[in-house]
Amino acid sequence: MSANKYPEAHKLILFVEKVPFSAEEKTRLIDMLQADGMSEETTVAVHQALTALPKEAFKDDWQHAKFMMDLATILKQWQLTDGSKNFRHSR
Repeated sequence: MSANKYPEAHKLILFVEKVPFSAEEKTRLIDMLQADGMSEETTVAVHQALTALPKEAFKDDWQHAKFMMDLATILKQWQLTDGSKNFRHSR
């Protein structure tokens, strides 16, 4: 069994699979995340793709808001994890 090269990108990949993107867009985003992992460029690409979706792609406004909040949560968790690597964890 191979290890995930970018484990922090796994949550974002699962998120992309849930969002009503087109099949080509899902494939493009997932391939980019698997190749590059979480980075500023990949997170911006996912955010731009989500905001570019028309409102008709979602069941209602609540679903659109939920996806936006879920993406924000994933990005904040990644930023906190990435930022915590700059600190020494031993006393």
